[in-house]
Amino acid sequence: MKPNSVTRRRLLLGVGTLAATRGVSKVWAQRPATLPLFMDGHVHITNRVYWEKAEFWQPQPGNWDYGRARASGINCIVDNLGTYGAWNYNYAPKMFLRLIETALRYAEQHKDKMAIVTTTADARRVIASGRMAVFLGSESGWDHEGDLDVLGAFYRLGLRSIQFATQTGFNAFADSEIAPQQGGQKSDHYHGINQKGRALIAEMNRLGMLVDITHGTNDAQRQLIEASKAPVVCSHVTMKTVAGVGMTDENLKLLASKGGVVGIHGGAAVVGKRYRKWMTEHPVEAKKINEALRNMLGYQPSQPRQPGDHGEYIEMFDREFGHAWRANGGWKELPELQPLVPTADEWAEQVDHVIKTVGADHVGIGLDMADGRSGVPRDAGGYGEILAALKKITTPANVTKICGENWFRVLDSAKA
Repeated sequence: MKPNSVTRRRLLLGVGTLAATRGVSKVWAQRPATLPLFMDGHVHITNRVYWEKAEFWQPQPGNWDYGRARASGINCIVDNLGTYGAWNYNYAPKMFLRLIETALRYAEQHKDKMAIVTTTADARRVIASGRMAVFLGSESGWDHEGDLDVLGAFYRLGLRSIQFATQTGFNAFADSEIAPQQGGQKSDHYHGINQKGRALIAEMNRLGMLVDITHGTNDAQRQLIEASKAPVVCSHVTMKTVAGVGMTDENLKLLASKGGVVGIHGGAAVVGKRYRKWMTEHPVEAKKINEALRNMLGYQPSQPRQPGDHGEYIEMFDREFGHAWRANGGWKELPELQPLVPTADEWAEQVDHVIKTVGADHVGIGLDMADGRSGVPRDAGGYGEILAALKKITTPANVTKICGENWFRVLDSAKA
């Protein structure tokens, strides 16, 4: 292995000596300590880096950036790379490769403040050095066909978590509950998952990759839990018993029985009963509110790739989807909805339900902060509100579990 390759690997995996901390800026070094581990298990930031070309270690417009998150105490995340818009089966892996390279390059550029990690041991070393530890996950399709060789290649590049059901509404191995909204397709094509999905789970268990059941249909979630020999996660979800939407208690109990974890979602439209009631009563206004986000997630190219294409298709895709992404970032909440955005205490009701139903070992933070909608907290500077709300409802030992140790346990248990 060449010396520069060794250096790159050491930087990305965060296994360098503590001398690496000398470059940490005074802002982060002087940040008041909160928790040894304070983790959000469902974040989207690399997509913003790729499409917006901004500096996200500085506060930026929108919900989430490294600067505000780190200043409010977060020191570990699962960054979910999303191939939104890459409907063509052949383009999902290409888009995912772009995003992985963006994440790795960005970590190299900011090695004094962060590192991509692949194990919890690496993560603890990075956190101890004062930096942000970043695991790489997938949302909306690493490969819609579910090719095992592609899976293995992405594992080697650092991928450690995969959401089975895609926002694009289709793939070759699992049903998606949002297929009708995003792709106009039935949500019960496989009546759960198929044999290809089971083969993927077996290989993920062998490699040590987290199976994420979020956005699967009720049947798909149940079958994913049953098929996996290792604990699974539902990285960003609400509890149906409390919120009226989200995971059923039956699937929650099944997930917990196998050691799994749910990350509690922060989106106003799923957490906030008052917010959702207003949307139900004002369907025209609600549709308009969500238009930019829906257009981005549900984007379809204006034309298919033509025979004899010499790069015109991907140029069109980048132009059209880039416009859809940036339009989503210009979203503003309606003034009349501002008082209805849920509080951190309302968010914590979901956590409390999980604790009372299956115990504190099976719940974590998975806020899914994204532009195009309101949530709790309002932005990445508000993680302290989440922490304060948790301290009101449970013990310090449970807070420690919920704020990251539960995530680390399932990451450590992913290989089976």
